Amino acid sequence: MSGERKIVKGGLRATLALVISVIALILAIIAFVRTGGKDDLNAQIKDLHTRIEGVKQETARRVDSLREETADTLERIGKAIKKD
Repeated sequence: MSGERKIVKGGLRATLALVISVIALILAIIAFVRTGGKDDLNAQIKDLHTRIEGVKQETARRVDSLREETADTLERIGKAIKKD
């Protein structure tokens, strides 16, 4: 039993791949933190929410205006038909 050796397949390659992936992960975390991290993302999300609310309000205003114009037009058509 003392003469037996365990053969590990891909030992050097697997270790090298692990080291490279850990280095890449560390670099990604550093880049994320340098660009603002979570605070920047939260600010962008809040900005998007305010933009969406503005678009909702503008859309509602335009739909209401369109409804009023349609109602006025239908009313004029109805009066024109009744006169004939």
